[in-house]
Order: sequence, then C-alpha cells, then structure tokens
Amino acid sequence: MLEEKYPNDNSSNASVRYDVQKGRASKRTKQDRKLNGPPQNNPWVWLPTELLNSVAWRSMGINCFRFIFRLLIEHCNHKGLENGRLISTYKQLSEYGLTKSKIRKAIDEAEVLGLVRHKRGRKIEALNQPNSYRLTFYADDERGYATNEWKSVTKEKISKWREETGVNLQNRLNYKRNFKSKTPEWYNNQYYFENYEGDILSVFVGL
Repeated sequence: MLEEKYPNDNSSNASVRYDVQKGRASKRTKQDRKLNGPPQNNPWVWLPTELLNSVAWRSMGINCFRFIFRLLIEHCNHKGLENGRLISTYKQLSEYGLTKSKIRKAIDEAEVLGLVRHKRGRKIEALNQPNSYRLTFYADDERGYATNEWKSVTKEKISKWREETGVNLQNRLNYKRNFKSKTPEWYNNQYYFENYEGDILSVFVGL
C-alpha cells in the first residue's frame, strides 16, 4: 500500500492511500488517524499480523485463548513494564471464563504454542507465591527483546503434543476407573479418609 499527497487538497494533513489489491484510493487526514488510532485514555496493546496469522495463534483452544487475553489485560494494567512478572491467579482466570479443571492444560498449551513462558510459584513460609508469566511476543526487562518462540511452532508439533496429551489423559482415566473398581471397603470409610495421613491419601488427592 502506497501513500502520497492527495492531489486535489491544499491541506498539508491530507494524503491519499492507494490499495494496490483493490485498485482504489482513499483520503486520510489527521482526524482519520485520530479516530482509528489507539485510545488516549485507556490502556491498549498491539498485536502484529504475523502473530495473528501464525499457526500457533490459530491453533489455540478456547481456554488457552482466554488465558492469553487475561495476561494481555495484566500487561495493559502494568503499562507493558512487567512482562516476565505477570501474575494471574487461578481465581482471576476462573472469573475471566476459564474452566477451573482446564486451567493447567491451558497454561501447558500456551507454552507448547510458544506464546508464553512461566515460572512456577512456590510457598515461602506461610505465603503462597503465584506463577509468573512472560508473553513471548513482547520484550521483557531481562532480555530487552521478544523471544517469539511461536514462530517456530509447526502443525506437526501441535498434533504430536495433542496426541500425547490425549494418550496421557486416557491412561489417567483408565487408571482411575480400574482403581475404583478394586476399591477396598475402607475406601468408603469417611473417618479413615479424614484421619489417614499416609501415601494412599496423596494418591486419591492426585486423582
């Protein structure tokens, strides 16, 4: 798309933009740029068309999509200065529309697609430190540039991950079914469950 002075307008602000594909021209002024530019009193983000057209972006599931946009909100709220230290708790993600049981998978999917990198939170004394996230298509303070891992993601890589995830999920469900079918009598003993602190209880929690 080419831009030059609009021939029939004496205004120094006027310009003509030729759309090569559509074969037509349109007049653009400062007013047009103001109306179609970013909002002045509201945080905003930019997303390059290369990202929006990428295999990684187009392959996102709905929960992964919501997860990314929840991080974009955090990025806006911190004026783009906290990438790599973005925090969005499970409660915030759930309130934004993610299914609670799918949050972990959404995070994993975003990492496989190269859109996000995260540091797992930990417990320090009595305080729980939440996960922190970095959007790879924006620069961060540590590096000073965007790492853009999403550019190297292929359909084959995504298919392989989804296949492996499906197999692992099926194995987990089969294990859970088989385990419950062989449940001993004490399994249904509520008192036993509430008072037992050994390995068996941790297995049930993991299910």
